Amino acid sequence: MLLLFDRHHIIAFNNYRKLYNHLENLERNKGKSKWIFARHSWQRVLSFYQYIRDQETSVPPTEKLAPTEAGDVLEMINGDVTKPMFIPVTPDVDVIALQQQWCQNYCKEHNYALFEISKPADFKEIGIG
Repeated sequence: MLLLFDRHHIIAFNNYRKLYNHLENLERNKGKSKWIFARHSWQRVLSFYQYIRDQETSVPPTEKLAPTEAGDVLEMINGDVTKPMFIPVTPDVDVIALQQQWCQNYCKEHNYALFEISKPADFKEIGIG
């Protein structure tokens, strides 16, 4: 279980996937997203790259990008849209760990406190008074 503390709320999540969905919704509601963690098919990345190349007049039209691998690509942006990171998804890439790290970075950057609770007994309400 994950507990997210912001200035006004405490929200519990069963796993990082649900936390990610929450954070993604926060970014989407802002309009211009500066935090992105997305998985794209290789064909989508290739189509986008070719579209950009076709828009540039300095590139000869016969020069095209040929796919060197047929896998997905992770796009990660951690607040700075000028520094996107693209990672080919191969068997040795731990997508779940990268998504967890992205969530942790997001929380840290936005001054959210994030706690992982392994057992409900680890977190008890203590009454004072």
